[in-house]
This record gives sequence, structure tokens and C-alpha cells, in this order.
Amino acid sequence: MVDKERLLWSLVECSEQVRLAVIAAERRSLALVVGMGADGAETSGIDRIAEDVALSFFDHLELSVNVLSEEVGLVDRGSSLTVIVDPIDATANATASAELTFPDPSETMHQLAPVAPLYSGQFGFPFYAFSVGAMQDGELIAACVRNLPTGDLFTAVRGGGSRMNGVPIRCEPIQALKDAWISLVRPADEEGLRRAAGLILNSARIRVTGCTALDLCLIASGVLHGFANPNTHWPPNFGEKVVDYAGALLILEEAGGVTSDQYGEPLPLTFDLLARVMPFAASTPELLEAIRQSAR
Repeated sequence: MVDKERLLWSLVECSEQVRLAVIAAERRSLALVVGMGADGAETSGIDRIAEDVALSFFDHLELSVNVLSEEVGLVDRGSSLTVIVDPIDATANATASAELTFPDPSETMHQLAPVAPLYSGQFGFPFYAFSVGAMQDGELIAACVRNLPTGDLFTAVRGGGSRMNGVPIRCEPIQALKDAWISLVRPADEEGLRRAAGLILNSARIRVTGCTALDLCLIASGVLHGFANPNTHWPPNFGEKVVDYAGALLILEEAGGVTSDQYGEPLPLTFDLLARVMPFAASTPELLEAIRQSAR
């Protein structure tokens, strides 16, 4: 029997090691394309840095685990436990302005400015995450999502509720679209824009952040109320992979939230990194159905 709390704190420690490595990295190296991931997309420098740290952490973990990660794919160690890792969710946010050159901070920093490393997350769009969900016997049992530039930490264990920075969180019970703050994946084409129009026009507020894991966590904490990807599977890579939502899925469920794909079916937890799905999420079943119907 796996000690879920002990496992959770291992995931938390891994997320902190990734955060420190990203902060310490030379900024201009983060956006460099360094390879091709197992998901069929380009691997950036920041993806490689974060994944290398995570893989090393799980290699040395006393508890043996399989690892499914966006860049290397499945590392099968024959364990009954698999951690599903997205080393960097929202790489584009993380690498925003990475090519800019900044002056020596000792010469230009205002006396009231906070002390921060020269190559810190403050220079990107500060909404990207390390996400990991631990699965056993087809069921998520522990999860951790960390906003890397801010350090904010979302956690959950099955049956134990969800927390943000150690404080219990719960979804806001919004049922009507007109009262809901909705996070939206950017429409990729005219069809996606058509499907998104009802949500844009009829919800209380719309946000487009680019980070699925953190969006789901914000629903869990009551800041947002719904999430929708209004696109079809074209272009082919425009859907979400299991690594994008596995960590946040348990956090949202333990906070009382609900999810589905575009057809109303449960989000899959398969190990196929080439599979894509259009997720929908909400704080209540009523709002989930309203969002899904609006985006048809």
C-alpha cells in the first residue's frame, strides 16, 4: 500500500527542485529548440532543463515509479505506480521575451526593488507550471501543480481534499454561464472562433492564459469557474495531452469540480502522448453542461 501523503511530498519536493533549476537557468537558453519530444512537438531548452531535473529526482526516489513525461515518453520500471509529468505546461509563456538582453541589475535596479536572480521567472509571462499526477491501478492518487514563477503550490491526495499553499480550497458553486468566469483556449481557426463565440458573449468574464494545468487549479480554488477548448482536432497538435491535465485533474476533482471531453465523456488517462482531447471543466455539473453545449 502506497503512503499517499508521503508520495505527495515527494512530488512537491520534485516541483521545488524544478522551480529552482528554471530560476537559475540562463534566460536566453530557455527558448532554444534542443530536440523533438515524444509528443511530436519541439523541445525547448526550458523543457529539457525541467525534465532532466524531474527524471533525476524520480531515478533516485526510494519508491520505484514509472515515469510518463512529455519529452522522453514512458520510462517503464515495472512499477504499479506511474507519475505523469508535464515538466513545463505553457512553454510559450515561460519563454516570452527570452531573447531580450537585460542590463546589469546592480547598475539599474531601484533601491526599493526586490532582490531577485538576474535570470528569474519574472521576465516571462508569469503563468506556467510544473505538473505531476501519480496514478496506480488506473486511478490518480496524488497530484501537484506548481506555478513556477510565483511558487504557488496546488496539491491533492485522493480522499484528502485539495490545497493551495497548504490551505484547503473548494470550487465556487456557480451553475449559470452568465455568472461564470471562463478560461478559454485560443480559437485556432474560424470554426474554433464560432464555437467560442457563445462563451465569449454570454459568460461573466473570459480569460485566455495558455496554461491548462493552472486554469484547472484556479477553478479548484474558486478564482475561475470553467474551462473550455473550443477547437476541433485541426491543426492536429492543437488538443490537450494527458500530461497537460493529469496533475490538475485530481486537484479539481478533490475540490468538487467536474471535467469531460467534448462529447461529455471522462478525460482519458492513457499513456499515449500522441492522443489529443478537447477538455471542458467546471465547478459544477450544471455549468459544465452549459459550457459544453455553448461550444458545440
